[in-house]
This record gives sequence, C-alpha cells and structure tokens, in this order.
Amino acid sequence: MKMELKTKNMEDFLTILGKNDDDATKGGIYLSNDDELIKESVEHLKKGYDKEKYTFIESKYTNRNIKEYVPLEIFRLMIMIMMKKIKELNSEITLYDIGYEFGRHINPKNYMELKKFFRKNNLGVLKIESKNPIIIKVNDCALCDGLESNEPICYFDAGVLAGAYECILNKTVVVDEIRCMAQGADACYFKIEPVK
Repeated sequence: MKMELKTKNMEDFLTILGKNDDDATKGGIYLSNDDELIKESVEHLKKGYDKEKYTFIESKYTNRNIKEYVPLEIFRLMIMIMMKKIKELNSEITLYDIGYEFGRHINPKNYMELKKFFRKNNLGVLKIESKNPIIIKVNDCALCDGLESNEPICYFDAGVLAGAYECILNKTVVVDEIRCMAQGADACYFKIEPVK
C-alpha cells in the first residue's frame, strides 16, 4: 500500500496520523522525533573517541576509580531490556541512526580500519562473507550473543556499518541485518547495498 500525505509542517503531519499514545491505541500512528536524542547520543560517543587508537578513552567520560569493565552479562541484560522497550515504542530506527552518525564520525578509509575499530572495542570480529552483494559477518557480537529474539536486533551495529561504509565507498548505502545471533545464527550477517 502506498500512501502520500502533503502537509506544510510536522505538526500538521502528526495531527493527521495521531500525535500521542492515546491516538495510537485508537488506530492512529504515533511517530516520535528522536533527532535530539540521536544528536546527544552521537556527541556523547564522539567525546571520548580517539581516532588515532580506534578506541574510547574512559577518562573523558568519567572519574571512576574502578577501571575494570562492567561484566558482559550485565551489559547484555541491559541490551535485552532496552531492545524490548525500543520494540514497544517502534523506535528501532533511532538506534540505527545513532550508529549511522557515529559510523560516519569514525570515517574509516577502508574495511581494515573498520575491522580494527570493531575488534579494539570488543564489538565483534568482522569478516567479509561476500563482495557482491557485500555481506559482512560479525562473529562474537557484543550486542546480541547470548540473547534470544525471533528477529534481528543489532540496529546500532547496522547503523555503524552504514555510516562507515558510506565513507569507505563514497556513496549512500543501506544496511540490513539478515541473520542475527539472537535468532540462533552462528554470527550476525549484514547486507550492505548502495542506494540507487
């Protein structure tokens, strides 16, 4: 089904579709504007990112005396809870957008720089599975390994790959996660396609 709406401003658009949760439950559509959240999140990531070392400098974020990392299982539990809430709000695109903007900030010149970024930050181990279409395999995905879902959930990683690959290829791309460890796959697989 194709639908075309012509409005002069966002307020008119939201009025047509239904602008609050009550309208959404009555059949309207609730759309959130997460532009400020995306901007704030990306600025937070940029603050401590060291482009020379491909990693984050914790002292730029906190004065904590404890320097050990948070256990991965606590991190994954937070991811699981966050993903359920994000799905309830239909805000998956927000995580993709945050990842996309940060992927552009990383600005890798080639695949090896992107692979190094993922590895140094313990996000996973990248491998090119196919060159046409481009399919990237992420082993040991930090976001979803050990979680269970009936659909892919690595929206942030997909966004990072999209932003980074736009820098590498010098063209706009779309990234879809086609298999996810949370679904029981051996790794997460992302299909990267140039926008035509």
